[in-house]
Amino acid sequence: MSLQVERVPDIASLSISSMSDYHVFDFPGLDLQREQVVDLLDQQGFIPDDLIEQEVNWFYESLGIDDLFFSKQSADLVANIINSLYASKIDSFAKSRFNADASDDVNFHKMGARFKIKNKIINDGYAIFMESKGDDGANSFYPYQLDSQIDDLFLDSKDQRSKRLVSFWTPESGLKLTFVYDSVFPDSDKPVSISNLLQGDIDSISDKTMSQISSVENKKLYGLLINLVQEREGPVIKATHSIKNNDEIRLLVAFKRFTTKRYYSAINSLFHYYHLKPSKFFLESFNSNDIVIFSIYLNKSKQLDEILPNTLELSIKQIEREASLLYTIPNHFFQDVYSERKFSPQESIYAHVSSIFINHFINRLGTDYQSLLDQLNIKESDTLLLEIVGNLKKKLRNETFTQSMIIDILHKYHKIVSKLYKNFAEIHYYRDTNATTNLNEKTLSYQRLAKLEPFKNDQEFENYLNKIIPNDSPDLLILKTLNLFNKSILKTNFFITRKVAISFRLDPKLIMPKIEYPETPYGIFFVVGNTFKAFHIRFRDIARGGIRIVCSKTQYVYDVNSKNVIDENYQLASTQQKKNKDIPEGGSKGVILLNPGLIETDQTFIAFTQYVDSIIDILIKDPLKEKYVDLLKNDEILFFGPDEGTAGFVDWATTHARKRGCPWWKSFLTGKSPRLGGIPHDEYGMTSLGVRAYVNQIYETLNLMDSIVYKFQTGGPDGDLGSNEIILSTKNEMYVGILDGSGVLCDPNGIDKDELIKLAHSRQMICHFNLNKLSSNGFFVSVDDIDILLPNGTIVSNGTTFRNTFHTEIFKFIDRLDIFVPCGGRPNSINLTNLHFFIDEKTNKCKIPYIVEGANLFIAQPAKIALENHGCILIKDASANKGGVTSSSMEVLASLALNDYDFVNKFIGPDKDSRSQLYKDYVIEVQKRIEYNAKEEFKQLWNLNQSTKDPLSELSNVLSQTINKVNDDLINSTELWLNDLKLRDYLLLDKIIPKLLVDVAGSEQILENITVTYLKALLSSYLSSSFVYKFGIDVNIGKFLEFIGEIKREAKEKAQR
Repeated sequence: MSLQVERVPDIASLSISSMSDYHVFDFPGLDLQREQVVDLLDQQGFIPDDLIEQEVNWFYESLGIDDLFFSKQSADLVANIINSLYASKIDSFAKSRFNADASDDVNFHKMGARFKIKNKIINDGYAIFMESKGDDGANSFYPYQLDSQIDDLFLDSKDQRSKRLVSFWTPESGLKLTFVYDSVFPDSDKPVSISNLLQGDIDSISDKTMSQISSVENKKLYGLLINLVQEREGPVIKATHSIKNNDEIRLLVAFKRFTTKRYYSAINSLFHYYHLKPSKFFLESFNSNDIVIFSIYLNKSKQLDEILPNTLELSIKQIEREASLLYTIPNHFFQDVYSERKFSPQESIYAHVSSIFINHFINRLGTDYQSLLDQLNIKESDTLLLEIVGNLKKKLRNETFTQSMIIDILHKYHKIVSKLYKNFAEIHYYRDTNATTNLNEKTLSYQRLAKLEPFKNDQEFENYLNKIIPNDSPDLLILKTLNLFNKSILKTNFFITRKVAISFRLDPKLIMPKIEYPETPYGIFFVVGNTFKAFHIRFRDIARGGIRIVCSKTQYVYDVNSKNVIDENYQLASTQQKKNKDIPEGGSKGVILLNPGLIETDQTFIAFTQYVDSIIDILIKDPLKEKYVDLLKNDEILFFGPDEGTAGFVDWATTHARKRGCPWWKSFLTGKSPRLGGIPHDEYGMTSLGVRAYVNQIYETLNLMDSIVYKFQTGGPDGDLGSNEIILSTKNEMYVGILDGSGVLCDPNGIDKDELIKLAHSRQMICHFNLNKLSSNGFFVSVDDIDILLPNGTIVSNGTTFRNTFHTEIFKFIDRLDIFVPCGGRPNSINLTNLHFFIDEKTNKCKIPYIVEGANLFIAQPAKIALENHGCILIKDASANKGGVTSSSMEVLASLALNDYDFVNKFIGPDKDSRSQLYKDYVIEVQKRIEYNAKEEFKQLWNLNQSTKDPLSELSNVLSQTINKVNDDLINSTELWLNDLKLRDYLLLDKIIPKLLVDVAGSEQILENITVTYLKALLSSYLSSSFVYKFGIDVNIGKFLEFIGEIKREAKEKAQR
């Protein structure tokens, strides 16, 4: 059972009043404690005798502190707090005397409304924070400063238990007292059902104090909010009037702990921005999915005089919307402009995400760089010039227009940013044309924007810039790129109230210049969250690729990763596009770059969930969320897969897509567990089967199967590709070196393969290798080792550095190496800069005769060509590493071909502990297809290489481009699809879709189950790859007619049987 949308308004009937929602706690010892406090203050002698009673009464009666606080504290602590407050009054009085004119009447007894204090008391189990604004109270630019410390010390700290927090304000002085307590939950494992939540039966998951003082209605309200939080990702934000107190308004915010940072201070700063003064702030934690609820009360009568009732209502409505926006990015680059109220909250977040966009998509190279390339006319064989130009390009891109520079420029021209924000809002704020009134016109943000004039067109924007900025200023390009950002946005969830990160679908044609990105992608998604920034690039409408997470232990590493993230994402997607030539999906890739220092699994998981959920926001029309403006006007489906750091999150994403109502949930993620219909690459060695097919084809072609082959591998027995490469290795292979995340294992006399296979089956790193099985010349160096001596006399000063560079230094430790199979490692680990390590100075030949690049982008393309020019036989990643994508594609096909019932009951099967026969047979079919495709491509590559003498790595690109070009031509053709239905159906049902699936679904139904766009992609990808593998890259109409004629004859023969 799930909560129905129409029941949400019941929240309004459950908020009675702050005094009723939280019962008045009766502390019988209050009077006695009070007397003890008076006695202590009298003994201490700091406060004059005639003022002690006044100060104690003020603290106990005027600040709104409930008896619960006093019951938890000793008289000593209360006396210390009163002394601290009194000392602040004296300090403020003295300073006011120094600053006062002789005519000023400064009266100490009025200091209660004017003093300043900022103090905190932290003890085991509780903390107290005291802060006031003094004279400038509500008009101060900056909000309470201790709020962010509360976030950092308690609410956001993983080292801290869940907390209960209560804040009280005094209107006259702006004094804010905040009490933070450790939550104490009952010892109960009793599960709380949805029915329990809706009935308010939440004591088993609630703090004991809250359960004691909270009303039945309040518990029902909190139960309702907890259930709403569990329905969708992101915060639930509701405002309501108290039923029994017409003067009181209550704002409720519910969310999962640790899914955002500094949110408590962000919410408080939001009230400050709108000049609103809460009276009470309760933070409640629940021992169920770590849910936190803010409950904030405001009294209309205690607001500033200029805050009229209507203005207050509008402010609350605005806060209700912007609290969601600040949840996504509570800490932004424009806090100062926001605090000074030069930016609204929406403008601040817009400026923040814009600055990130500009940093990654500003055209740093310009037309001069293109002119230089045109003049140089560099050939692929000129590796030295390629390296020089590549280094120049990298220098230009990395050292110009830094993130801090961009932020400074947007600060400087904040009025232009505001005008461009209005341009953005006018396009992407969804207006319901059927509504009788435009709600947007009632909001404060609209009233603020109404005072701004947006730029009418590009000409006006250009003229405006030219009037105030010199034409040679770098400021121009930054602001023009901001305008380009607006133009490139096709849809966004920016104005959807409930979201976890901000997502944009961008038009790559506008933001990816050909000079830097020769092939323009089909689509780009850009996502910014509170702990990450992320991208997704795809080269075709129907495309599939993995989502990888990149972590950075330090700021320096983060800066390097940030500079490379777009290029790396583009290259990975481009490689995927090339390797996907055999399948209906084009290439895509997603990269999530976490903020510095965020490396724990729970931190990466939260970033992944927010990335996925925010992209889903603008892929579907969710009935539980607001609508958004869709300038693309086409439905989109993305197919994700696992990659570095995300393999363990795939099941969550699949079930989440189903929970959100995505019709394509079964096919959304590949690499999921078998219980969800996934085919694990590692378990069945899918990626390795493709790599091994190429290795074995080299051995067979060159008659090496009976010869000992000395082998080196990056990526160890703990990984998918590395473990299966070891398990599938042939008897003639002798490992001499292998490295992984734990270090380097090397033995020139051969590493015991049985021991390696043992580690591979148990998925353990090489640090677990039995060193007794190494020869006297063998060694293991851990990444943690420092200053160790190796058998040949080499001293390793740093194990991590040794591991990172071992692939270039290996020849210092072995005499012979025949084949290198990279199964892991960072992109461009071999490049033109370190190429010389692999070339024999005497013979000018490559020291490694054969390389099969299992790891994506391990070798830079210019380095590949150079290695081949020096005699290496090299199979590049786009060819070798395509087994996994074939498996994933067929996983997608199975989920699309079968309806939900057949998929769940026949493909997955009813037994959770075993796999259905259909599933097992399908896995075998997938493995056969992977090996077949690899062998067919190798044959064609080898024939082309022998006839043209062109490098295999270049021919692989040409082969991929040829197949993709034929594919693009065929997918848009109507001839096969509309005019020759018999041939079309023969190809789909007899050649392309496995018979196993056709037998289950039925030939007619299976074509109904699969979308037309995907069927077209199936058809065109099969024809294009089959044709090119058979006839080569010389595509002409005669050969194609011959190819089609042969298929037609096959179809006719089958029909006659």
